[in-house]
Amino acid sequence: MIRLSFGRKTWGFLTNPVNTFNNVEPEPLAVALQYFVIWAVVYAILQTVMLYTVNTGFFQSLEELFGVSAATIYGINPVVFGVLSVLGTFAGIFVGGSWTHLFVLAFGGRRGYRNTIKALAYGYTPALLLGWIPVVGWLFSIWALVLEIIGIRQLHGISTGRAVGAVLVSIAAVAVVAVVIVIGVVLSLVIQATA
Repeated sequence: MIRLSFGRKTWGFLTNPVNTFNNVEPEPLAVALQYFVIWAVVYAILQTVMLYTVNTGFFQSLEELFGVSAATIYGINPVVFGVLSVLGTFAGIFVGGSWTHLFVLAFGGRRGYRNTIKALAYGYTPALLLGWIPVVGWLFSIWALVLEIIGIRQLHGISTGRAVGAVLVSIAAVAVVAVVIVIGVVLSLVIQATA
């Protein structure tokens, strides 16, 4: 096993993810989580600075419409927002990882929960590194999704098709649940309004 530095891991996940995932496979989960937390903190700082200081697109429109700044829209201190962002991102990896792992198991992945979390922790690299950029930031989430699929494939030793299936079906299942909840809320409001 080649022990990669933080910088080499980051560069590796961006430029050569297959070999980089193979190199990190034997690492303990704590190492992957440490890497993830560092990038989550960097992302939270950059995202908070962007949201609270740069009037771009959506926020500029809100300011023109309502005469309020992004800070007023959020209504919370930027430091608190940044801390909540880090905590939410950290909690999200375990919630999302647990959900994804159910589908990894269904698609034949048998190398453990820790490898699913590692695939997500390392796979989020482009989203955490560049996702804060206005307008194009969402594109890096797509790149992260591709890296997560590669990570699931490499760390669980399953085919690309199975890895794609596990990740995309887990996302589709969340979408279905969200749609059912929205329909339920709308129907409830309609029933209350007509009663």
